[in-house]
Amino acid sequence: MTHIKVVTAVPGKPVVLEVSASANYKTPPEGDIAVSLSAASGTARAARAVVAAPLFSTTVHFVDQPVRVTGPVVPRGRYLATAALTPDDGAFFLPSDARTAFRVGVAGETGGQEDGANGGLPNTGGPDVWWLVLGAGLVGAGAAGVGYSRRRQVGLPA
Repeated sequence: MTHIKVVTAVPGKPVVLEVSASANYKTPPEGDIAVSLSAASGTARAARAVVAAPLFSTTVHFVDQPVRVTGPVVPRGRYLATAALTPDDGAFFLPSDARTAFRVGVAGETGGQEDGANGGLPNTGGPDVWWLVLGAGLVGAGAAGVGYSRRRQVGLPA
């Protein structure tokens, strides 16, 4: 199985991807991983045209540790990164591929401040936790109310 992960995707800096491969076996597969970066499109016809002409493509050799690939500096927008493994031992491991879609500079802006190593996603998931706690409390209160209303009344005439 081929893996691809976006490490850095910030406007004005090169896109950094990390590619690797794994198998359900004691030793990981070795081989060449073809990496490409394309602009994403919302329509099927435009998507085929974009994949035919990627913005960046390279091939790296994977042995045992994830390989970092530094791509070009891209403007704000949506992008698609793909990785395709061609194993050295084709009789033992099958080829595989992976893709991931990501955005550059569309969300998570900090007003020009440096984002650090978080890839442009400051405060992700902060206040949403309180909605989860509130929802769990309401479900618990509803379950308690149903349990209380269905209890047996002992000693009352029927």
